[in-house]
Amino acid sequence: MPHALDCLRSVYRTLGKSLLLAMVVTLSIGVVYGQVDRAGLNGTVTDATGALVTNAHVEVVSRDTDFTRAAETGPAGVYSITELPIGTYDLRISKAGFRTLDVKGIQLFVGQIRTLDAQLQVGGVSQEVVVQSSAAALETNNANVAGVLEHQQLSDIPVNGRNWATLEMLAPGAINSGNGGQQSIRFMGRGRDDNNFTFDGIDATGVQEQSQKADARLNISLEAIAEFRVDSAVYTAESGGSGGAQVSAVSKSGTNQLHGAAYEFLRNSAVDARSPFDPPQIPPFRMNQFGASLGGPILKNRTFFFVNYEGIRQSLTNTQIAFVPNAAFRAQVLATSPALKPLLDGWPTGQTPNNPITDQYTSAGVNSVREDSGTVRFDHKFTDRTTMYVRYNIDDALIHRPFDNVGAIETEPIRPSNLAVQLTHIFSPNILNEVKAGMNRSAFHHPVTGSAPVAVSSVPGFDDLNDNQLDLEVGTTISGIDNLTVIRGRHTFKMGADIERVRLNNSSVGIPITTISFNSPGDFINNQIDSVSVDAQLGVGGMRRTLWMGYGQDTFKVRPGLTLNLGLRYEYYSVMKEVLGRIAVVDFACGGFCPAGTPMYSPDRNNFAPRVSLAWAPGGGSGKTVIRSGFGIYFAPNQNDDFSDPHESTAGRFSLSSADVPNLSYPLTPFLGLLQSEGASPKGIDVHRRDGYYENWNLMVGRQLPHSFIAEVGYVGSEGHKLFGGRQVNLKDPITGKRPLPQFGQFQIKYNDSNSNFHSLQASLERSFTSGWLWQTHYMWSHTIADGTVGTGETAQVENASCRACDRSSANFDVRHNITMNSVYQLPIGPGRGHWNMQGVAGKLLAGWQVSGIVSARTGLPINILVTRKASDMLDGNSRNQRPDRVPGVALYPANQTINNWLNPAAFAVPAKGTWGNLGRNAARGPGYWETDTALEKSTPIGERVNLTFRAEAFNLFNHPNFANPAANISSTSSFGVITSILNTGAVGTGTPRRLQLMLRAEF
Repeated sequence: MPHALDCLRSVYRTLGKSLLLAMVVTLSIGVVYGQVDRAGLNGTVTDATGALVTNAHVEVVSRDTDFTRAAETGPAGVYSITELPIGTYDLRISKAGFRTLDVKGIQLFVGQIRTLDAQLQVGGVSQEVVVQSSAAALETNNANVAGVLEHQQLSDIPVNGRNWATLEMLAPGAINSGNGGQQSIRFMGRGRDDNNFTFDGIDATGVQEQSQKADARLNISLEAIAEFRVDSAVYTAESGGSGGAQVSAVSKSGTNQLHGAAYEFLRNSAVDARSPFDPPQIPPFRMNQFGASLGGPILKNRTFFFVNYEGIRQSLTNTQIAFVPNAAFRAQVLATSPALKPLLDGWPTGQTPNNPITDQYTSAGVNSVREDSGTVRFDHKFTDRTTMYVRYNIDDALIHRPFDNVGAIETEPIRPSNLAVQLTHIFSPNILNEVKAGMNRSAFHHPVTGSAPVAVSSVPGFDDLNDNQLDLEVGTTISGIDNLTVIRGRHTFKMGADIERVRLNNSSVGIPITTISFNSPGDFINNQIDSVSVDAQLGVGGMRRTLWMGYGQDTFKVRPGLTLNLGLRYEYYSVMKEVLGRIAVVDFACGGFCPAGTPMYSPDRNNFAPRVSLAWAPGGGSGKTVIRSGFGIYFAPNQNDDFSDPHESTAGRFSLSSADVPNLSYPLTPFLGLLQSEGASPKGIDVHRRDGYYENWNLMVGRQLPHSFIAEVGYVGSEGHKLFGGRQVNLKDPITGKRPLPQFGQFQIKYNDSNSNFHSLQASLERSFTSGWLWQTHYMWSHTIADGTVGTGETAQVENASCRACDRSSANFDVRHNITMNSVYQLPIGPGRGHWNMQGVAGKLLAGWQVSGIVSARTGLPINILVTRKASDMLDGNSRNQRPDRVPGVALYPANQTINNWLNPAAFAVPAKGTWGNLGRNAARGPGYWETDTALEKSTPIGERVNLTFRAEAFNLFNHPNFANPAANISSTSSFGVITSILNTGAVGTGTPRRLQLMLRAEF
C-alpha cells in the first residue's frame, strides 16, 4: 500500500509539473489542433528471469528512409520512442552481457502507440536473435475508441467517387445518414460539424462550417494519403478543438526507392442500373477519374519528394420528381388572383395527373463536375536529430447541378488549399520538440438561378419555388504548433499550446431574398399569404476570432500491462468580431438593438477539459485480454457561421405574418412600409451563451484471438450540454396579443440550452493485413436523445418555446443498429501464394488476384411529422415547425406499407385552433439502408519493377434500392407518406443504384 500511495503522489506531482509547463508554453508558442499524424513505440525490457534490464540501448530504423531514432531503458526497464513517422521499422535492443535482439518489420500506424515488450537472453552482444514482428497486438496504452485504415484499404477497397471522407463510415461509432460524404457522417450521437478534420495535423475543415459546403471530392486525393485514422470518442488531451470525432489523414512521402503510378477510373451508364424512379431508359452518365503520382529520393537517406495529381470529369443526368399545380388549379388561380401569375409561371407543367389539383412533374437534371487536385511534399533530414517537411495541397472544382426539382440551378466554384510545414528536433533521447505551422483556406461561392421572382414555400401539396440567391465565403485559418515530449522513466509527458486565427469573409445574402408562404392551396387561390420574410442585400462581413488551447498529458506505464493516461486540456475561443464593427446585437435587456460597440456575446473562460483513461492487461504485458476505460470532457467552438447572425442583422431583415396583417397578399408593394416599421426581424445570439461541451466515457474489453484477429466489445456513452439551438422569440402574448418588442416582428435567437445523451453497445472484430488478408467489422447498438439539437450544425426549431421538454425525443439522426464490414483478400493461388504454384504463362494468369469490399447497413432514420398551421391560429403567432395531434388507437404505419404509402394519414389530425399538437418529435421511422460494394482485381508484373493492375468495381452490387424518407407534412395530402427519391441521386457516394467502374493502373 505505501508503494501504491507513493506512485499516486508521483503521478500527481509530475502531472502538475506537466500542466504548469503547458501553460508556460501557451504563452510563448502556438499550435494547431491536437496532432495525431505520428506514431510511437514503447515497452519493457527484461531478462530470462523477469528482472528489469536498465540502460539497454534501443534503436529503431525506418525501412523506407533509413530514418533512425534511439533511446535507453530507464530504471523501470521501460523505453519510449515517440513522434515517429508512420511506416515499417526494424527494432534493435542491445546491452553488454546479453544477445542483441532484432525485431524485423514492425508496422506503425497513424496515431498508434504500440507496446512491444522484449526479453533478452544471456550471451554476447555480437550474438543476434532475429524475430519477425507479428501483426499489431491489442491496444494497451489508452482507452481511445478509434479506427485506422491501412495502406491496403486506402488503395484497394472500392470507394464510390474516391472521396476520402467516405472512409469515415468504416470507423467505430460512425452513422452515415446520406451519401457518405463529410455532410452525412456523425459519430457517437454528436453533430456532423462537431467533427474535426486534419491533414498532417493541420486543420482541414471547412472554415465557415466544419464540413466542406461544396461536394468537392478531391480536397484531399486518396492517392496522396498514406494512412487514415478516426478517433471516435474518449481520446486523450492531445486532441481537441471540437467535441466530435478527430479525423486524421497523413500524406504520403518519398522514400529511398523511386515509386510512381498512373491510373484511370472509368464509369458509363451503359453498365449501370436504374433507380426505381428513373424512366425505362437509364439517364446518361459519364465519369473519368484519372491521375499520376511520383515519389522518391533527391538525396538518398536525406531528401525526399512526393507529388500527385488527380482529376475528375463527370456528367450525370438524374431523374427528379416534383408535384406542381395542374391546369385546372392554374386556371382557378388566374381567374381569382391574376396577380399570382409570375409565381404560377415558376412551376413547370406536369406530365402525370396526381390528384384534383396537382400533377407529377418528372425531369432530367444534369450534374456536371470538373475537378483538379494536386499535392506536393518534400522531406529533409538536416542531421540525425533534426528533420523537416513541407506539404502543400490544392483542389480546384466547379460543380453545376439542379438546386431543386422544379428548375432552379446552382453553381459551386470552390478552391480549398492546405499548407503544412513541420520541424522536429531531438534534444536528447528523452526530449523531443515538434514545431509546425499551417494554413487552411476555403474559397466558396454559391450562386443559385431560381425559377420565380420570389421564393414560395409551404404551399401544401406543391414543391417549393426558389428565387435567385448568392452565398459567398472566403475563409482562412492560420495555425502554428509546438509540441514538447519529455520521457522520464515510466512517464511520457506531452505538453503544448494551440493557437488558430480564423479569418472568414462571407455573406449569406449576396443579393436580396424574399420568401412568402401560404397555409393551404385555397389560400393560394385567394392570394392570402400566411407569412413573408425579406432579407436585404448584405455586404461581405469580415469575421475574426482566435482559438487558444493548451494541454498537458502524462502517459504513465505503472507496470507491464497497466498504463494510465492523465491529462488536462484548456480551450478559450475569443468572441467573434467583425473587422469594421458592422454588427447589430439584439437583446431583450437592451430593449431591442444594443448600443454600437456591444460585443456579440460574453466570453466563456471556463473550458477546462480533464481526460483520464487506463488500459489494463490482467495477464501482464504478454496477456491476450485487455480492459480499457476512460472519461473525458470535450468542448466545441461551434461553426464560425453560427456567429454571422449579428452581422446579417445590419442589413434590413423583415417579416410579417397573417397574425400581424390579416390581408397579406402578393405583390408585396402595399406592405413594404409596414414591413419596415413593424416587421424588423433581426437574427441574434444569446449574449450570455456558453460554449457547448460533451462528456464521453467507455468501458471496453478486448481479446486477442487465433489467426491474428482482435475482438472488442464494450459500452460507450456521451452527454452533450449547452448545445446551440434556434428558437423563435418576440412571440405574441396569448392574452394581450402584443409582442414584447413592438418595433420587431417574430425573429430567431440562438440559445445554447439544448442537451443530448447517447448510449451504445460497441463490438468489433479486426485483423490487420497479414498473410494476404485484412478484415474489419464494427457494430453499434445505440440510442441518441436530444431536445432540439445533437451538436454543432444540427440545430432544430422548437415547436413551443414555453415547453422545451415537448421536443425531447430521439435525435434527428438516431440510428438503433449500424454495422460496417470491409475486407481485402489476396486469393492464395499462383506463384508465391501457396496453391497452384505454377510458372510461365499459367502462373501469370493465376497470380495476382484479389477481392475486396464493403458491406454497410443500418436501421431507419427518424421522421418528424409536421402540419402547416396559420400564424393566426397559434396563441403565440408562431406557425413554424408545428406537429399534428396523434389519433389514439390508429397505427402509425399502414398494414400494406409501400413507398407510396409509408405513413398512415388517419393516424394524425390537425390540432384545434389555439393549441399545439401532441405528437412527439421524430415519432416515426423511415426505410433502412444496406449496401454491398465489391472489387475484383488482377495485378500482373511487367519486368522486374513495373506492375499493371486491372480492377472491376461494383457499388451496391445487388442494386438494393435505398430509399430516402417520405414527405412528412400531413397538410400535403398528395405527397404525405410518399417516397419520391432514393437516398442518393448523385453519381457517387453511398446509396446510389448499382454503379460499375473499371480501373487500370500502372505503377513502378
